[in-house]
Amino acid sequence: MAARWLVASAALGRPVTGDEPYPHVCRRRIDGTNTRSGRAVYLQRRDCAACVQEYRPPRAARPSRPDARPVAA
Repeated sequence: MAARWLVASAALGRPVTGDEPYPHVCRRRIDGTNTRSGRAVYLQRRDCAACVQEYRPPRAARPSRPDARPVAA
């Protein structure tokens, strides 16, 4: 069984698998039958993982620390 994006599947009305890139769910409405509260939810741009990934500046690489030691598990 392939992994699924549950909220994206409810918002888009089709199964969205984990093999796909982050789906855009911004400006979509999820009806109350697919939410825990039973109330409809309107997804905004901040709720959309695809928008966040597109517009977030890339993280700067962390400088390596020569005194860093491996952590014992």
